[in-house]
Amino acid sequence: MPIQASATHASTTRPGTLRALTLRTLTLRALTLRALTLPTVTVLLSAAAACSSAPPAAAPPAPVAVNSQAGSASGTSRPLAALDAAAVTQQLIRVIPSVKLTVTYDGTTDPNGKLGRPHQYVSKSAFDDTRVSGLPKAKEDESRGRRDSISYGGTVEIFATPEDARAWADYIDQGQQAMGSLLTPDYIFRNGTVVVRVSHLLTTEQASAYGRAIA
Repeated sequence: MPIQASATHASTTRPGTLRALTLRTLTLRALTLRALTLPTVTVLLSAAAACSSAPPAAAPPAPVAVNSQAGSASGTSRPLAALDAAAVTQQLIRVIPSVKLTVTYDGTTDPNGKLGRPHQYVSKSAFDDTRVSGLPKAKEDESRGRRDSISYGGTVEIFATPEDARAWADYIDQGQQAMGSLLTPDYIFRNGTVVVRVSHLLTTEQASAYGRAIA
């Protein structure tokens, strides 16, 4: 009987003890998991967010558009073809500090009377290049006494189509060639719808900067 009573006592008390121990163990484990998991998840989420927002390490930097108004004071990029003559001149100024805008023409001030006519330039401006505009030779070469003569710096002419721009540049070039030794040819640079004519008084190296500026 004592043995039976002892067995009965063991059978009635051990399950309760085990349950208490089990609950306590589970509670401790749950607290431990919570304490460890939340910081870990936070770190992982932060790392994942950083990875998703950062560009791939191997990705090249975004290209900077040269033929744009980024050169623009506003910092916005615009294709060269979207600019008018005054804006292209401002782009030249940012690349070539010696350039100064002289005039932006309209239909009544254009010396050639071609502005806006079929297949002619739709926008035109003239500029000084201070490296040559102060030379006596610039004044000697000026056309009909105009202070906006190409000899002082140059002109920017914008056309509606690249074909019109090419035809105009070819026309000017052929006219200069026909003059032979009677005329020192000005420089002509073209890109798409833009034609830049630059004073012959500049050296080849100086003038080439204009070509790069609209490339």
